[in-house]
Amino acid sequence: METYNMSVKEINQVAVFEQLARRDMKQKHASQMFGLCLRQIQRKLQAYRQEGPVSLAHKSRGRPSNHRLPDSLTAKAIRLVKDKYTDFGPTLASEKLAELHRLNIHPDTLRKAMIKAGVWQTRQQRKKYWQRRERKACLGEMVQFDGSHHAWFEDRAPQCCLLAFIDDATNNVFGQFAKSESTLTAMRLTKEYLQRYGRPLAIYADRGKVTKVNQNNPDDEFTTQYRRAMEAELKVKIIFALSPQAKGRVERLFKTFQDRVIKEMRLRNISSIAQGNEFLTQYLPVYNQRFSVPPKEKANLHRGIAGYKLDNILCVKQTRKLKNDYTIAYNNQWFQLSRQQSAHIYPGDTITVRTHMDKSISLAIRGIKLNYTQLLARPQVAPKHKPKQITSRSNEWKPSSNHPWKQFNYGRRCCVAKIMA
Repeated sequence: METYNMSVKEINQVAVFEQLARRDMKQKHASQMFGLCLRQIQRKLQAYRQEGPVSLAHKSRGRPSNHRLPDSLTAKAIRLVKDKYTDFGPTLASEKLAELHRLNIHPDTLRKAMIKAGVWQTRQQRKKYWQRRERKACLGEMVQFDGSHHAWFEDRAPQCCLLAFIDDATNNVFGQFAKSESTLTAMRLTKEYLQRYGRPLAIYADRGKVTKVNQNNPDDEFTTQYRRAMEAELKVKIIFALSPQAKGRVERLFKTFQDRVIKEMRLRNISSIAQGNEFLTQYLPVYNQRFSVPPKEKANLHRGIAGYKLDNILCVKQTRKLKNDYTIAYNNQWFQLSRQQSAHIYPGDTITVRTHMDKSISLAIRGIKLNYTQLLARPQVAPKHKPKQITSRSNEWKPSSNHPWKQFNYGRRCCVAKIMA
């Protein structure tokens, strides 16, 4: 049985020409339906009566084009591309073939030939493959953390940021609104999470400025304040996501909240961050109870926070050298350390300046808090004794020509007079 390739448009014409052949439809109606002239309909109808539905198929289908390039020329171009231009795109490769090898091939023609030869991939072929990652088995094994800047209060308040933790195993959500996604706001939310649930084993976050130093840090030598607090002091590992799809759980959470939470707050006429956070304390337990899933294993891997002073860990820490007058300078402010201290301090010691979440400042050395007073002005340095300036010889006093010093034997007479005396 012989088969023919026909397009959908040509197949739909079969029923119309069948009616024309039986004289059930007028030719002028068919011409209006297909947008063809009457003479064209008559010609196609005559061929249909002789050959049947096959006559409606385009006669050049399946036949090579009369304007195609010779196969030898295309093969030569592909051979040159494989040998010298393997990493060149079709457009640039076409330019180089014309410039260096005198082979004039249109970029679109070369692209099709390269795709057929396997040298080039289409955009769909280059699309990344995302493998599904299974949920963690236990509660607290890993939590995803991120922030979403959005008009959460619509036009009732300025745009703000929703910071959220979502447990990877259970979908339990804990979050708060803040003005921005900064280090101190992230620390504030983390402190409340730790006090409520404990320390998770790992936090899955993006490579934003809060969690990672991205510029001029190829070897990952420098760390952010948040990462220092979590990894070095609280022993919570931070895992960096390489794409938004990798932390899709928290991304989908924000998409859901941008629909549900915004409408819930609109019904309650909530128009400030304080009111929004108060609303979340009531809304999130109900949301977690409805949408959370049971973990595969019943173990809770959250660890306790006993012995950890969160206020001294979740803060911005900078170091300064103690000056000889027992003062330090920090952020255009001057601090005078008191005489009575709980630790021995000496000029040149390294003092840790801690900026807490409430913007207050404390000083410490070796983990011991120091007493200090803030100075209203910069301490005045006592002026140093200036050595006597030595003038050049050109500025020295010169005796006149008739001065006794310049008289003959003046020095000898002075010496004789002194001896006789």
